Amino acid sequence: MREFLAIDAGGTSTRAVLVDGDGRCLGSGRSSGGNPTSAGVDRAVDAVTAAITDAIGASAAPEAVELVLLAHAGSSAGGFHERVAERIAALGVRGPVVGAGDVTALFASGTPEPDGVALIAGTGAIGGAIRDGVLVRTVDGTGWLLGDEGSGFQLGHRVARAVVDDIDGGPSTRLTPLVLERFGLPSTARDVADGRPQVLGALIHALYGLRPVQLSVLAPLAFALVDADDVARRIVRDGAEALSRVLARSRRIQPDGPLVLGGSVLVEGYLAQEPSLLRPLLDAAGAGTPIPVPDGTVGAAVLALRTGGIEVDDAVFATLTASIRASRR
Repeated sequence: MREFLAIDAGGTSTRAVLVDGDGRCLGSGRSSGGNPTSAGVDRAVDAVTAAITDAIGASAAPEAVELVLLAHAGSSAGGFHERVAERIAALGVRGPVVGAGDVTALFASGTPEPDGVALIAGTGAIGGAIRDGVLVRTVDGTGWLLGDEGSGFQLGHRVARAVVDDIDGGPSTRLTPLVLERFGLPSTARDVADGRPQVLGALIHALYGLRPVQLSVLAPLAFALVDADDVARRIVRDGAEALSRVLARSRRIQPDGPLVLGGSVLVEGYLAQEPSLLRPLLDAAGAGTPIPVPDGTVGAAVLALRTGGIEVDDAVFATLTASIRASRR
């Protein structure tokens, strides 16, 4: 029996699955964020190793694993793949570690088709045109400073700015007490010191204490108040419009094939809203039915089998999807 390890190393969590050549999931594991760019190489190696350890479990023959497919965003600088290979060799896994991009893996999680488009919005945001199973072009994904339009970071940044503006005398928003509560600050105190409300100074200090991408933790607040607060609704609407532009550019590059949607902000946030709020995004999606997926784990397994020379047809894809889903219960 041929065996493969597939890992989806995301910024928030890492998922690993052990699958056979027929697409059956033999074991699964999960750990903390394993993206080397956001977590750092040391922590990423630890996270990937922990997930693989759980996935192989009490396997009697870890040396049977032919290859390890490691899907993640960013580069493998710092010897990431090589260090993972060294760590898992101690577990008995000696197959080569092969890298793949997170956009390609996410697309392959939704469909076995070779052509189409993926749109991801989590902490960051990126679109990708896939052709013959290969990522031929990305759109955005340029990071918090230069892009990531419609991402969790962008939404969280808008929330933070709106609350600061409210306390500073601008338009009021129901986001303010929620953000202040998030940082353990009083929502009613407006005493002034050195010409500035003290609570505003404390909030500014707390916000600047975060890494920029950590502002994404505030994104869910905008979705929570989308029907009760004009400021929150405008933030979500603008984010959907931004993602529609990313999707439209991706579709110009690859007009044919399915559209796969991923990332917690997109799948759990935007897609839960009423269609009227998402009209630009739905228009950019076109006539086909988008395929939302929770992560890139199935796709990483698809890529692992393909790298091993195994054709992933509809039947194998269905087996992978069902068995990996069942392993998480």
